Amino acid sequence: MIKFLFFDNRDFELVQGFRRRMQPARKCDANPLFTADRPWEHGNLQLYGSVLKVSERPFQLWYSTIDPSWHISMCYAESDDGLSWRKPALDIHTHDGERTNIVFDADPHGPSVIHDPWDIRPEWQYKMVCGAGPAQYVHAYHSGDGQHWLTARLTPAIANNPDCPMSLHRRPDGTYAAHHRVPGGGRRIGRSQSADFLDWQGGRIVLEPGPGDPPQFQMYGMGATMYGDYEIGTLWAYQTDLDDTGSSKMNGRQQAEFTYSRNGMAWHRPSQAEFLIPAGEPGTWDSGNVQCASAPVFLEDEIRYYFASSTVRHSNRWELTPALFGVGMASLKPDRFVALVAGDEPAVAHTRRFTMRAPDIRINAEVAEGGSVRLEMLDADARPIPGYEMDRCLPIRGDSTGHPVNWEGAPGGAAIVDRPVRWRLSATKAKVYSVWMPDGEKMPCYYRFRSI
Repeated sequence: MIKFLFFDNRDFELVQGFRRRMQPARKCDANPLFTADRPWEHGNLQLYGSVLKVSERPFQLWYSTIDPSWHISMCYAESDDGLSWRKPALDIHTHDGERTNIVFDADPHGPSVIHDPWDIRPEWQYKMVCGAGPAQYVHAYHSGDGQHWLTARLTPAIANNPDCPMSLHRRPDGTYAAHHRVPGGGRRIGRSQSADFLDWQGGRIVLEPGPGDPPQFQMYGMGATMYGDYEIGTLWAYQTDLDDTGSSKMNGRQQAEFTYSRNGMAWHRPSQAEFLIPAGEPGTWDSGNVQCASAPVFLEDEIRYYFASSTVRHSNRWELTPALFGVGMASLKPDRFVALVAGDEPAVAHTRRFTMRAPDIRINAEVAEGGSVRLEMLDADARPIPGYEMDRCLPIRGDSTGHPVNWEGAPGGAAIVDRPVRWRLSATKAKVYSVWMPDGEKMPCYYRFRSI
């Protein structure tokens, strides 16, 4: 599948009349899905952790809790639908003689869990990185079920104290990537990579505050995963209080920003201070911090972002402040991260050259009453291809992630396949999220694609 997204203008030679807008995820009406209600949770929980949906297994969720001695435990929950969650009573760790859902108790800071089906060793198909041990350096672990964890190597994998939520994912080339905090100069995002999950290189900065950010802005941590040939992330955007002049910057609030990268090393924020998941209104359960899991969950026609939140903001030892702590979910339809928004006057976008193998073209768009979207095909020199002109395109209306593009009396598809072409899109009163081509795939998957 070929896909054009609108994170930036790299694939376009002209974008005129559109406004690029970040689209917030829609919070689930059932939030919070569960709260910190077990004695061993000590009234708090954080999504320093992950959520997975692996084939026929239930949804799996790992989250962190902190006890009054400031010792961290990782707990496990599961769900059949991702909405109603249970905390199984396991025999791994007990609390006052009672079985718990604690599955890892080595003071893990920022754990991130993945399922790795390409590893043929059953006991290595779940992998985790987290800060652990007295120095809180990053260690690597493996498991066959996500509950019983073994050390992958005796020494730290990354000689760095993350002191933050981490992310872990496996790229299409088989390498592993972890995002974590790097020392010095406030909170910023670093990246390390490994070919085998055991030996790690890097620790270089890949994202830090820019000149458009206020002095009170820091980057607490970032989740990341593959989306087609992009990597997309959830940045824990941390806004500190104006009167917090201490070096540690402990007073503020975390909210979720969307980020992306084409190569994993250069990361971008398409819309600063417009949040993918904003904090709730004062007095609501999620009015404090918003902490996204290390990666979203991709379902058939829905992208789910699970997050922890509370009624309190970040401060010194805020986790032990009496408050409501819970886990919620927010969702998007496929590709609906960033929109090109057209108003009453026609807006136009015009791509660079590319080649496709099949003539099927789809548009992911929301078109308001009285609006429309049309598309024409151009040759390599940006001249309209006969039969595929704008005035022959049947207008697209309504809301769909895959509006088919059709031209009245269009010739056979041979005129636009296996040759350099471009497309030009015109829209009024519409939000356009992507233009995509199955490119001959019979059952294209929205999160597996290539860009030009």
